[in-house]
Amino acid sequence: MRKIILLLAVASMLGSCLKDDPFKLEYNGFIPKSINDDWQISTPENESIDVSTLEQAYALVYSDKRFTMARSLLVFRNGKLVAEAYPHDPSDIDAIHNIQSCTKSITSILTGIAIQNNYIDSLDERLYDVYPEYFDSDINKRNISIEDALTMQTGLEFDNGSHTKELYKTEINSVQYVLSMKRLYNSGTFMNYNDGAPHLVSKVIEKKTGMTLCEYADATLFKPLNINDWEWESAKDGTTFGAFSLFLKPRDFGKIGQLILQNGKWNNKPFIDSTYLSEATSIKVSANFSSEPYGYYFWILPAYNGYAAIGHGGQFLFVVPEKQLVVIYTAWPYTSGDFFDQRNDLMRIIVNSCN
Repeated sequence: MRKIILLLAVASMLGSCLKDDPFKLEYNGFIPKSINDDWQISTPENESIDVSTLEQAYALVYSDKRFTMARSLLVFRNGKLVAEAYPHDPSDIDAIHNIQSCTKSITSILTGIAIQNNYIDSLDERLYDVYPEYFDSDINKRNISIEDALTMQTGLEFDNGSHTKELYKTEINSVQYVLSMKRLYNSGTFMNYNDGAPHLVSKVIEKKTGMTLCEYADATLFKPLNINDWEWESAKDGTTFGAFSLFLKPRDFGKIGQLILQNGKWNNKPFIDSTYLSEATSIKVSANFSSEPYGYYFWILPAYNGYAAIGHGGQFLFVVPEKQLVVIYTAWPYTSGDFFDQRNDLMRIIVNSCN
């Protein structure tokens, strides 16, 4: 919580003067550095990317009038890093970033890994059958399934503007806090995008595996991908936040994108149940606030035949399988939409650059 408050304070302070004074560095190209971190370096030309078109995307993130909170833009194609730049500070290449609600997609991935490892048999299983001790007397809440939580259809009142901060601060069991919310709808009937549902999934994985979500991530995702520098915050009771507060380096975030692009395989070994991953990145519901299609904690982007993890600050992990393309954009996790900008502008240019 302390780190998030600090980041928001810095972003707020900067936001007051960004429109008047230059904030970003002078653009100096997007040639990736070779730093011996498992990524093979290539060039846009060698991976059939039009350089002049790609330059337009980097011009946007270096503009003082656009993508104000940008910290990095990385492009991977055919499993190779072909472009990267850090418009605020070159040292951001080695800094872990709070990926905010992109964390939800990592929780989804870990659900698929738990299925692959035979810890979860069915998404139809009720949460009540996993941890009945956290439910209140409303018997209708007992019908909430794992899939209902993955599609944000628990039917609970949880509102991010009112309840996320309380989830940070609550002294009671954090899962019990989420489940104490008023039931507004029958489960499985209405999508309410919120931070409470992924926290319920975090507890499912904890109960099923005997490890917290971050411990399970370290053992089954981060260590196999050689991701060693990361942080993931937890509630006061020790349950990992399933919706937010995972900190990753941009290049390591790219590894996760490449893993799902490869249908859940790394070095030809399956890590994520492929059937689950296909379902997770397919349309399941429409978002309650925008009607945008949503899977299991992934935003589905039919215009690009792709999907994305999206977090505050406008940051995203973007995957387009038919283009063999992964894009990482990280930003200061500022919670006001004023500085998010239009991610579709970046996505469209980068996709169009791919021949």
